[in-house]
Amino acid sequence: MKSTNAGLTLVEILVVLVILAIAVSLGAPTFSILLQHSRESNTYHLLTASLAAARLAAVESGAPVTACPSGDGITCRNDGMWESGWLVYADPGRADQPADLSAVLQHIDARGGGLQLRSTTGRPRVRFSPDGWSYGSNVTIRLCAPGGKFLGQVVVNNAGRPRTERYTTPGLCPFQS
Repeated sequence: MKSTNAGLTLVEILVVLVILAIAVSLGAPTFSILLQHSRESNTYHLLTASLAAARLAAVESGAPVTACPSGDGITCRNDGMWESGWLVYADPGRADQPADLSAVLQHIDARGGGLQLRSTTGRPRVRFSPDGWSYGSNVTIRLCAPGGKFLGQVVVNNAGRPRTERYTTPGLCPFQS
């Protein structure tokens, strides 16, 4: 009987590895673009959902609820930079900070990927009243990608309704220097 060898030769293994390396190097840039697009969409959805949840919590509890940028999930930032994360907290005393950790209803971590989220100057937080309104001026939170591309914004009107505005042809980020 004739014996057959079922293994692979070194040349065959090297050919497979070269083909695999070429395929990975061609697919990696596409994958990073897909990952960045996913991160951008996820940020839009998370921010809009957080603002809608804050509004609903204010109506359900009959007391004000505030959303603000936060890097640590405990205190609010006062500079309007939302890319380090944000939190939603029960705010019956209309304070600039959560009364304590039990007042925090939701915390979203930093978005990463070089994204920048900045709110309207002079309006670093969004406070919803028990009737669901966000009194004062409209607040706009702009989303910019690395390199200064303006991707769009989330706008909360006086009636408290958050909406997203995306741009299919990105312009320059309005807060880039």
